[in-house]
Amino acid sequence: MNADSATDQTLSALVHHTLSSVLGGSRLSASAVIQRCDLQKPRLRVRSQLTNLQRHMAEEPLPPASISCQELKLTALVISHAILNPWEDVTEWDIDQFAEPMRNVMDKTKYFPHPQWGHISDPATILDVHGRVLVWYLPGIIPPARVEHVNEIHIPLKDSLVQCSKTGHPSKRRFGHKHVPEEDGNEKFGHGRLMNSPATFQQAHMRLEDQVYESSSLKKPAVRQWLRDITYAEDFWNTIAEIVLPDLAQVGKEAISASSTGSPPNPLALLGGLPSILVYVDVIVNQETPPHQDQSSAPSW
Repeated sequence: MNADSATDQTLSALVHHTLSSVLGGSRLSASAVIQRCDLQKPRLRVRSQLTNLQRHMAEEPLPPASISCQELKLTALVISHAILNPWEDVTEWDIDQFAEPMRNVMDKTKYFPHPQWGHISDPATILDVHGRVLVWYLPGIIPPARVEHVNEIHIPLKDSLVQCSKTGHPSKRRFGHKHVPEEDGNEKFGHGRLMNSPATFQQAHMRLEDQVYESSSLKKPAVRQWLRDITYAEDFWNTIAEIVLPDLAQVGKEAISASSTGSPPNPLALLGGLPSILVYVDVIVNQETPPHQDQSSAPSW
């Protein structure tokens, strides 16, 4: 068993154990109708465990290049709390209709009005009209100390960041990035963006017969080293996705596998593959990115 599959099974087992313990070992059938109010006591038990663990982790250092057992437990508690905290009747969206492409993306607000769910501060899931998960809200799933470690990994990318768009034509702005002024102290990380993909389509050329291209940034030694350094964190985030978004994780794995056998060969072969289930990884430092507005795309908020 490799390390990735071991972590996956460990996290899955922790989530299962947490839910079983707070639910008293009861078994819920797929057809059972459970209201949010019925889950209040189990949710409070998980919330108590989560608070105590966060307090303890704030006093202990984390390993700089690996995921600790405490982080595994933290992740399991956050996911478990989200499962026990379903928000329903806050939107009339249908997830199947939401995923369908639209002729005019500007019509999305007509068919998908912004949900009025108020303020959500704890881990939760947002359900559609049929009770299926639309959104996983997982605040605190990455501890502050881990965020600091990951941020430090990005420092060597400072000189590789692209600080301006190749074109300033107004018609291209929707595909570009709006930069914001640097604030005091941001010089450490730089300012700009970096696009990374071993196999991506050009804009508006996304048919299966269209040619795919690798990001030129992947040829830079600093970027290749960054991918090596961040692999341990990406592997763990992949594990989280395999639990909360299993279909997306599987599709991502299949896409990465397909790109590695294409022509030209995947430029990340020496790295053992792109360390993510996502085929496109952007680094965005101290700037704003506008909403995605491609025509005929699925709506977004």
